[in-house]
Amino acid sequence: MKFFFIFLILLFNCQVSWYHTRVSKNEAKEMPISEAESVLADSGTACFISSIKFQEQELSNESSTKLNSMIDTQFIENIRTNLNLKNSNTKHIKHIYGVPKSWPYLKELKSIRSDKTFERFKQIQNLPIDTHYKKTLIKYAEIADADTYFVTNEDILLSFLEFENCDTYYQLHYTKKEKDNYNVVLFLITLGILPTANYENHYFTVYKRNAFELKPTSITYKFGYRRVLTWLLLPTFNFFNEVENYNKDYRFVDHAKDQFLSAIENKYSQPLPIKHLNPVYGDIIGNMYSSGSDFFKTQIPVDTRYAVIRDGKQNVSFYDPIRGLYKIQVINVNSKINSDIITEGLEKTLKTFITTSLLDKVKKNYPKSAILHEMYTPEYRDGTYTFTLEIAKPEPGNDQFKKEYFVFSCFKSQSQIFLLSRSFPNDTNLGNLSKLSESNILDFYSQITFQSKYIEPKPLDLDIAMNDGKKKSENDTDEDNNNNNNDEEDDEEEENEEELAGGGSVGGESGQIDLGGLFSILKERTHIPRSKLDIKPGRFKFNNARFNPPKMNSSKFHIKPGRTKNFSKPSKWRR
Repeated sequence: MKFFFIFLILLFNCQVSWYHTRVSKNEAKEMPISEAESVLADSGTACFISSIKFQEQELSNESSTKLNSMIDTQFIENIRTNLNLKNSNTKHIKHIYGVPKSWPYLKELKSIRSDKTFERFKQIQNLPIDTHYKKTLIKYAEIADADTYFVTNEDILLSFLEFENCDTYYQLHYTKKEKDNYNVVLFLITLGILPTANYENHYFTVYKRNAFELKPTSITYKFGYRRVLTWLLLPTFNFFNEVENYNKDYRFVDHAKDQFLSAIENKYSQPLPIKHLNPVYGDIIGNMYSSGSDFFKTQIPVDTRYAVIRDGKQNVSFYDPIRGLYKIQVINVNSKINSDIITEGLEKTLKTFITTSLLDKVKKNYPKSAILHEMYTPEYRDGTYTFTLEIAKPEPGNDQFKKEYFVFSCFKSQSQIFLLSRSFPNDTNLGNLSKLSESNILDFYSQITFQSKYIEPKPLDLDIAMNDGKKKSENDTDEDNNNNNNDEEDDEEEENEEELAGGGSVGGESGQIDLGGLFSILKERTHIPRSKLDIKPGRFKFNNARFNPPKMNSSKFHIKPGRTKNFSKPSKWRR
């Protein structure tokens, strides 16, 4: 029997695997990536084009535009914001094609290319048009900016000629996938004497052309792996295995995208180490995050190669050193908020809720913080409150303050309040901070699909309501005091374990806003090495909540080791 287990150990280690990466230009002979020319070496303004097919608003009320599952707009943004291109002139052109020539509001559709502010939604709501067309205009008003072009069916041949102020054009495409196995049947028939081999390839193509040139240059990248398995091989103990097994959360196609992203930024790129993004509650498939509560689904707004992610049941935080902190929170509406909306209106209720639940808590740690710009837009999502928060962080060793800025936006939908926030870079220009806040938060909105739910309100206990919720028995009071003491100790431990881009509170409590991510990014800005993003595994703490089981406080069951013996035989419990 022991020999059988040793045999299994040898079996799992009797394999050899390796990466296979190649590049070819204009369908010529393949060569190693290190021998290829640099794709992004041209001077001038580089324009990356995202092609999106025009679709009218569907009945499902999805707010995000359906994008290509392999090469999406966020993938291109990760290229533009990388340190290698930070000092280069780049533009991201959204090319929306297939607009019907007979679409009745084509002029209004093209007019939303102006400044990206909440004012555009007020203009759309004031149009005397059908509701179906209004929803379509609002859908594209979230993603459209000055570099967005709407092209009709008749103008499709002219769409790839020239755009404004572009010197070099780049189009990125996921071309195909190859996957196969050899000798699987013979491997099973011969009980592993004959080897079996399997491989997987993914092809990405970059179409590049200079301005006023018609014929583009195509550069195709191939990323794959090879694996050979046989029982006749001596145990390798994974010393020669460059390819790891891939799970559902991080498939090989996602790893191939990471390699492709690195290859076009640096021609001497080596395969990146696999980085698993395993949130505690939600799910990640590809570049999409789905919350555990099913309240929202979003594209990951940061570069997944350097991302830190932490989530709760109803909140999530994303962080990378370049794009900063992004956060989504869902707060269940309690009876007090509902009554305030009826008596005082939604606008005043949202402002009061933000002041008491967010601003007052921030001022306890940073007293000189204040709201700079605020606005309420009743035409967007039935009432949206947006504001810019300035936090004055004291500098150690002197009396000066370092100011950092965050934009917040919230709206109510059925029984939930959705709160979005993101940070600004340190070199933000205060002159156009208001417009920058609106455009940046609208970019965030366009990546999220919200799914609110109606929660039946609990009946109000009149005795508790008259006593301001202080009706308790003596036993309950003693037990609550014990719980509070234990909770304070746990809170201190959790604060010490708080991570950058935190937000690990479970969420779902009515009227509570999680400020973990905001406070942690203020307490300690992540150290960015001077070299090109050489962030190593372990530089960030990651998802400790998955490995730290919850503690049971004030439990009525005190299980001792001896009491669990013979647990399956009730007759022996009392012995």
